[in-house]
Amino acid sequence: MEKFTHIGMLFEIYGGLLTDRQRDVMDLYYNYDLSLAEIAEQLSISRQGVHDLIRRSELALTNAEDCIGYLKYRDRIFVDIHDVEKDISRLLLQLNDEFNHDSGKLRRKLTLLRDKVMRIGDL
Repeated sequence: MEKFTHIGMLFEIYGGLLTDRQRDVMDLYYNYDLSLAEIAEQLSISRQGVHDLIRRSELALTNAEDCIGYLKYRDRIFVDIHDVEKDISRLLLQLNDEFNHDSGKLRRKLTLLRDKVMRIGDL
């Protein structure tokens, strides 16, 4: 995932941990796509001040994710859900062929699928 997108997602999740000024600058930079110069002019601060606020805010957001790990947790859930969806699709395609020929094999596949779903609940 590209840095801009990653920080934007962290801002969405942990933005409430920032100061009002940091939130304002991050919102203008990440959500409104304003340049440092445009933000500096709008907030009557220097371009360097905007740059420093963004860097400190990014560090705070990254530290929050390192401690809490919500984004990483959410990504793991999405991967598991995607795996379950793929497995279900495969089983549906195989159902007609295998059900009559080898119900034990289908039962094992369904058990594995159930175990994956249970892992999602354990996260």
